[in-house]
Amino acid sequence: MISYVTISLVALLMATVRGSVTTVTRIIGGTDAPLEDFPYMVSIRLNSLENPAFGDGFFCQGVLVSPKAVLTSTECVLNGSGSRIPEELSLVLGTTSRTNASGSVDAEAEQIWLQNGGHLAMLKLKRGVAGLRLGVLNEFVQDANKRCIVVGWGANSTDGKPKDRLQEVYVNISKEKCQDSMICTSAANEKGGGVCFWDTGAPLLCDGSLSGILMGRPDKCGPEITTFVSIRTEWDWIRSQIAAANSGHRLISTGIIIVGLLMAVK
Repeated sequence: MISYVTISLVALLMATVRGSVTTVTRIIGGTDAPLEDFPYMVSIRLNSLENPAFGDGFFCQGVLVSPKAVLTSTECVLNGSGSRIPEELSLVLGTTSRTNASGSVDAEAEQIWLQNGGHLAMLKLKRGVAGLRLGVLNEFVQDANKRCIVVGWGANSTDGKPKDRLQEVYVNISKEKCQDSMICTSAANEKGGGVCFWDTGAPLLCDGSLSGILMGRPDKCGPEITTFVSIRTEWDWIRSQIAAANSGHRLISTGIIIVGLLMAVK
């Protein structure tokens, strides 16, 4: 995640284009986010890549919205044309560090629930997480130019590497080129800033509560307009998944796909 960009004439001349990504030689780093402000942040990792070093498997963000449920983007659970299975994932909470396990809390996904035709996914946990403040859902319309925060472990420069410490950056709500069902942001000042590589699943927080989840996978740093899935728009689906996770019983309803590892009973 980048907080702002300084581009000199020399840097501009040295910029190179690789596919759809423009590489600029200088991007100034973001701001470390304190754990007490964002205790509900979840680092999502691939078990197959977590060794030999803690944090190597990181690839996505999520938000703890219930002791037994983590809200994230579908991009974090899809693998090609299908879904990952819960056993592929490990979830780390209780720390802002991506690479230091001290003080962290591990959680395991039991089921992955995808939003049919949508952009959200809910991870039901095997065991409830205690002692951490939950992310509060924001159901209100956000006015244009309202200042909000994006949080994630995404890169702070175009070198493509995720940050060790959780980052936060201010953005403004934008109505420009934004569908009514989505929520969009632009840089909070003329220096630019916003999401970067590895910020998939990053939350948008307005008034300290969850207003959006980053849609898609960033292909460049600090885009002019960033699109998030609106919590307000998807309120009913999110609340139904939380209720199902908390009750321990899956709700069966039209438009919901249940993804999990099915084991035959012999």
